[in-house]
This record gives sequence, C-alpha cells and structure tokens, in this order.
Amino acid sequence: MPMSRLRYTLLLLFLTFPRLAAAAEPPAAQVSPRALVVSIDGLTPRHYREAAARGVAIPNLAKLVADGAWAEGVDGVLPTLTYPSHTTLITGVKPIDHGIVSNRVFDPFDTSAGAWYWFAKDIRVPTLVSAARSRRLRAAAISWPVSIGLDADFNMPEFWRGASKHPFDVRFLEQLSTPGLLDAVGKFRGSPMQAFHDQRDPDRIDVACWIIEQQAPELVLVHVFDLDFAQHEFGPMSPESLRTLEVTDALLGRLLASLEKAKTRDTTLIAIVSDHGFVATSTTIRPNVWLVDAGFVKLDPKGQVIEYRAIFHSDGGSASLRLRNPGDKETLAEVRRLLETKLADPASGIERILDAATVAELGGAGELVLDARDGFEFSGASRGAWSEGAQTRGQHGYAPLRESIRAGFVIAGPGVRKGSLGVVPMTSIAPTVARHLGIELSPLAGAPLDIQSPRRAE
Repeated sequence: MPMSRLRYTLLLLFLTFPRLAAAAEPPAAQVSPRALVVSIDGLTPRHYREAAARGVAIPNLAKLVADGAWAEGVDGVLPTLTYPSHTTLITGVKPIDHGIVSNRVFDPFDTSAGAWYWFAKDIRVPTLVSAARSRRLRAAAISWPVSIGLDADFNMPEFWRGASKHPFDVRFLEQLSTPGLLDAVGKFRGSPMQAFHDQRDPDRIDVACWIIEQQAPELVLVHVFDLDFAQHEFGPMSPESLRTLEVTDALLGRLLASLEKAKTRDTTLIAIVSDHGFVATSTTIRPNVWLVDAGFVKLDPKGQVIEYRAIFHSDGGSASLRLRNPGDKETLAEVRRLLETKLADPASGIERILDAATVAELGGAGELVLDARDGFEFSGASRGAWSEGAQTRGQHGYAPLRESIRAGFVIAGPGVRKGSLGVVPMTSIAPTVARHLGIELSPLAGAPLDIQSPRRAE
C-alpha cells in the first residue's frame, strides 16, 4: 500500500508538472491592429491610374496601389465638399445624418464672418476616433476637418480666424490643440509651428511624423490639401497640380518611413482617402441675384440681406435652397417655376434641379438643390451680375452623379488583397477601417468593403 501511494503521487506530479510549467510562461504579446488614414484632398483615380503615362513620379502611392487594393472611383455625398465628405470618411454616414451638411454654416445675414463647421460637437454620430477611444485605443488627428474638441489623444485641428493673417493666431491653434503638442513638434523639427494660415502640407506631416514615431497611437488621421489648392488655382490635372501631387507623394513617403521607425508598419492598415474630384470651371453664376430680382430676397442699400423668403446656400458646384419658413409650399412652388425657366437656358449653368427626395437620398440638405453644369460654379452672393467669369479654374461641391467628381481610394496592409475594388461608396470606407481596428460605428454606417485576401488552403 505505501508503494502504491508513492507511485500514484509520482504519476500525478509527472502529469501535472508540464501544465504548471506552461501556465508559468508569460502569455504571447498581443499585437494591436493599427490604421493610418491619409486624406489627400482632391485626389482622384486619374491621379494614380494615369501618373505613369503622364510622366508623374509618385513612387510611394504607386507602390501602395501595386501592393494593395484601389478604387476606380468613390461615389461621394452631397455636397462633394471637404467638411461633409471628411465627416463621412470617419463616420460612414451621410451628411444629413452626421450633421455637417456644408463647409460653411448657413448664414444668410452674413453675421458669422464666414464661419465653417469647425467643431466636433456638431457631429451627431460616433466617429472612428470616439469609437477607438471607447475601446481604449489611442487616436490622433492632424488638420482633420471638424475637429475642434475632437476626443483624440493628439489633436491639431483645422481652424482659422476669419481673414486674419496675424502671427498671433498661432496662440489660438496652441490652445485648441493637445497641450504641449505644437511645442514638442517644434523641438522635433527644429523650428516652431505656425498658425494655420502659414502652414503647408510639410508642416502638417511634421506633426504626424512626431506623433507616429514618439507615441505610436493605434489610429492616425492626417489631412493634407495643397493638391486641392493647386487644382482650384490651376485646374484639375494641370501641370502645376501634378507637380504638387509629386510633392504630396514625397510627404507620404515620410509618413511610411515614420511607421518603419516606430516598427508598426507591418500591423498598420494604410488607407489613402479623398473627399472629392474636380470639374474645370470658367463661369460663376449667382442664383440669389435671380431671387432678389423676383422679390424673394430683400437687400439694404449696402447690398446686405435684410429679409428673405427663400435663399440659396452655395456649395461651389451646387446650391441648396433654404426657406425662411420651412414647409412654405407656396414659396417653394414659386421658386421652382422660376428655376424651371432658367433650366431651359444653357447659360444659366444649371444641369439639373434635385428635389427634396433626391437631395435626401444623396445625403444633402435643402428644399431643392441646383447642380451646376460642367464649366460652371455657383456663388452665394446676392448682388452684382448674375453671371461672370469664374475666380477659380477648378471646383467641386457638385452632386455626386458624374465621374469627374469621384474621389480616389487606395488601401494596403495586413491581409489586404491586390487589385481593383471597382467603384465604391464613401460610406463604406470608415466601416472598413473600423473592422480592422475591431471597433463599431453607427448602425446607419455603410457596409465594410471586401478587401481581404482569400485564405490559402491548409
């Protein structure tokens, strides 16, 4: 009996020891999924599909296209402007649902000094940033639209103060940014950060590189827009804008190098997104002048609006009609009849009149929306000639119904298959990034894109 008990004890220890040893080993390190979302404002599919044929050197973007998936076009939202589109890019829902329905706030009496939708508080649904933070993932945003007060760990919002160009404005940016961020970046690069009006894309990339290399958050949003400026000034696909694209590509290379330095490149989903395409323009139309002439808008002797029954809010390539009294069907019908007569005249610049149902389907706001013809843009001014030469050579803001206004999209990284994604909806981009990070957005968000490589058979 004593021997039997001893053997039993030894056998029990033998069987248990490997399990105890295994339990004592430290668990395997968990690798956090990461995402870098780079918005190249105004990037179109033509930029990465025609670059080689046009002799444009974009090696970094071209490699991402070769290594990952790319869209033949992104169908955007109404209006195809920077702020509504960028909010869709981080929420997956349309402007009518997320609340940022234009770049500028509706201001018929011109009392806001040209205010834009700068404040994240106006976004009505979860964003990639808020969803990431809810899962204890760190997030950063650099010059992302609608980001004052965004609940990011590192934030340098996009903001300017009216038409001010004073150096004093850098203090506003310091106060609105994460405390100490601008000073840290200034030391990192050897020169102080400037106010928004003095910044260019390299300055914004400096901020992103410091954050990636020194903090390595799980989500980084970066917005660069010199390409957009170049296309407004010189026209879409102009030589000047293509040279700007080459500079932008070099800056993208800096971001990728920062991922390598942080040793996070292999786990990072890299999404190159854009907000809109461009249409070449030559003529500006002021539809509010028609409404003044027809008695829907009244001006004071200085030309300021003092009263209106109906007025247009201009979004560049489109203009949305707002009623003083929502539901005023009589005024709406009168304005509609006026616009139908204008539509018959090609010189009016109106391509189509979108009714309220179509506007809502495309995600916009307003009782009706005018969509401009190619070559035309709308101004919100209520005085002056109703038609004149355009101040820009390229414009956006049109209804997302034409190929030229489609945005670009390239995505590469862990598990991403290679090749064309076809034409994709903008509302699917944020959910695709969210799925990679393991976070959830609004139930109103679009479906994630199928970007995964097929698994090999075991």
